[in-house]
Amino acid sequence: MNTRGSSPIETVALLAILLVPIGPVLMLFAHLSDAMAAESIARHALRSGILEAGGASDISGAIEASVDQLSAGWDKDAQHRFSCGACEPGGLAALEVVVGSAAALQAAGLEPN
Repeated sequence: MNTRGSSPIETVALLAILLVPIGPVLMLFAHLSDAMAAESIARHALRSGILEAGGASDISGAIEASVDQLSAGWDKDAQHRFSCGACEPGGLAALEVVVGSAAALQAAGLEPN
């Protein structure tokens, strides 16, 4: 019986079988990381943007700065869309953040002074 030369083929076949699950696991990790980043950026950027803004007209700029700072901290590229209507006391502010294939929406009520 001649078994000469089969060892490299068996090694390659075994490695291929063991390495196949790594691709889907890495893709799942990337998606979960994007989802966590989007949720965190949306929550914290809306909160800090509203608290740091001097007035209703400053909220959009403060939120943009917060999103940029937080996305840099997560090392992610985040796009955002902020809507507030007139940004009057008693109104509703909403921030949508998209990171990769994950999106997060955060809303907050604006309290009267």
